[in-house]
Amino acid sequence: MLLLTAIVVCATTLGCIVMIQANNQKPIQQDQIPPLQTAPVWLNACKKKDPNLDECICMTFQNMFPYLAKGIPEIGTRPFEPMHIDKVSLTKGQGAITLAGAFTNLIVHGPSNTTALYTKMDLVKNRLDIGLFIPTIKVESKYDLKGNLLLLPLVGVGDAKLYLKNVTTHVQTKIYFPKYMNETVMVASSMKVDFNLAAMRVNFDNLFNGNKVLGRTVNTFMNQNALEVVNDLKENIGENLSTIFKQIMNDAFSHMPTKLWLQDD
Repeated sequence: MLLLTAIVVCATTLGCIVMIQANNQKPIQQDQIPPLQTAPVWLNACKKKDPNLDECICMTFQNMFPYLAKGIPEIGTRPFEPMHIDKVSLTKGQGAITLAGAFTNLIVHGPSNTTALYTKMDLVKNRLDIGLFIPTIKVESKYDLKGNLLLLPLVGVGDAKLYLKNVTTHVQTKIYFPKYMNETVMVASSMKVDFNLAAMRVNFDNLFNGNKVLGRTVNTFMNQNALEVVNDLKENIGENLSTIFKQIMNDAFSHMPTKLWLQDD
């Protein structure tokens, strides 16, 4: 479910170049974690020749979400509800929206309520498409930003609160099946991400060194034009989400042999 956290962070911070780090914890050495040898209770098994394979894979993802929220040490994933992120750096230097700076000490609530809308697996073309829905996402963080949003400047250092409603994500993935510690696993080689949200509200404290009039003006403008701002950045956000999502998926599925969840017969 970390991928949904990434959606939240990128969409709400309007980021274009994103760096995510995990809450001051020692990095997990993924290459030192052996693949699973038996199927845990959260791993739903599917058959490659099942005419309802897509529905089965969708159930596999859905079954995993509650466990991912608590963390799955066997495959090296940490708890993510709430999700703690050290830093999200961003920059966009051209167009109607220009921004530079960072969000730090992010606390994200909501990704554990994710629903898998659909999956579509094509084993001939080696492609996996996934649709995900999160009803609400809440983010609290520190921010340090400078730039312009459409017609208004934005300069400030302080606290930020962001609220997203009805976030839908569509992920298109090219996959292949290499060997890892003598087990066949699934790995994403490339990914394309698109997303939509029904509404977004933000509040940045201490804009313009605490100038309440200018700060209120910018916050009001951002809330009135939130979807327009996100839409303007969508293509660039999607490119960076793809990099993040691919690493998340590979960290998990590279430790889940296909013999346990995508079986030949």
